Amino acid sequence: MENKKKGKKVQHRKLSPAGIFAFALLSIFIVFFIIGQIYIVGVENSITTEIALADSATKSVTVDMFAVRDEKIISSSAPNVVSAVSDGSRVGAKDTVAYSFSDSTSAGNIIRLAEIEELLDYYSALMNKSATVAGNTQVYDDEIMNDLYSFAGTVASGRFMYLSDEQSNIRDAITSKQTATGVELDVTASITSLRSEYSQLKASTGRYTEIKSGGTGYYISGTDGYENVLRYSEVDEWTIDDVLAATQADPEPTDSEDVGRLVHGYYWYLACVTDTSAVNNLKEGSRKTIVFPDSTVDDIIAQVYAVKSDPSGKTLVIFRCNLMNEELAALRCDKAKIILEDHEGYRIDNRAIRVNEDNETGVYVISGSTMHFKKINIVYSSQDYSIVTNPYRDDVTMRNKYLNLYDEYIIEGMELEDGKLIN
Repeated sequence: MENKKKGKKVQHRKLSPAGIFAFALLSIFIVFFIIGQIYIVGVENSITTEIALADSATKSVTVDMFAVRDEKIISSSAPNVVSAVSDGSRVGAKDTVAYSFSDSTSAGNIIRLAEIEELLDYYSALMNKSATVAGNTQVYDDEIMNDLYSFAGTVASGRFMYLSDEQSNIRDAITSKQTATGVELDVTASITSLRSEYSQLKASTGRYTEIKSGGTGYYISGTDGYENVLRYSEVDEWTIDDVLAATQADPEPTDSEDVGRLVHGYYWYLACVTDTSAVNNLKEGSRKTIVFPDSTVDDIIAQVYAVKSDPSGKTLVIFRCNLMNEELAALRCDKAKIILEDHEGYRIDNRAIRVNEDNETGVYVISGSTMHFKKINIVYSSQDYSIVTNPYRDDVTMRNKYLNLYDEYIIEGMELEDGKLIN
């Protein structure tokens, strides 16, 4: 008797094309959903930070600046005139400002005599210095390096008139180090040679005539033809057209007998014309820094004497200044930058700036594993960055509520909250 075991018959159902398509779509949806969740978690825990570093920013306007002084021409019919004092020097009513010689050789001799006198004074001081010996030379090494850097900076800036002084500083620093190490400096031969040359030049130098200042003020050698373009006494009547014409004027012919100028008065003026929108916050009586980028003139601080605007959108600005030196004495018409605003603080990326629930402007900073909101005080802002300050920098209880130097602040991140832990 056969015993047959019967198995169950399994039936397979085929999916329709529509079912296959629906299943594929569901699978794709699940994959993208998982990837999206992973991405969101990653983004939420990803932040970009920077360090708040010290920085500064200035707002300026570039103008054509014209200098006006109360100048009186010093004339002399005598030939071969040589200045006796440097430009910008203060002189008295009876002081000699120049010499006139009968021949050009004598005029050249007087210049060389002045150079020899300076060299003799230097060598005399050098002889006294060589008697002193110091053990530590590090201070001299530092001085030499500083002088070399200063020399390089002078060359880079194009202020070649200072090169002689820079070279002397380097020479003196090296000499000081030599004497500090016990090197005996014997300049007797040099002194003897200079004294001999001095005696010979003195004997061969002809007679000269002294040219007096004729008044009290600052002396400037020669003339430039712009002395009468704007009248100093009419400063309160100057107009925008007057100053524009002055900055575009050609110099007047100078007289061959004009040997120099005497600047009277304690103050002199700088005038310029610019767009009203650029200086609409400029107030009379305020003091501003003026930079001369294409000149050897150092930056100066001058007082705003007058601000005059007209309907055309132009403004006349007049500055008053009482500084005077050799470089300023040569200044007449030059490009200048008026520093309207100068801000110092911490530089931050504008993407980091946020407003919290209390309507306070600030940034989120990282402290340990926690982020905190700190307020900022914006003093300058551009399209990409801002300069901020801490108004309570010296207040122990308040300063940590504001951004401080070297704080690490968050530029980019999601769900930023005060006190939130950072993974």
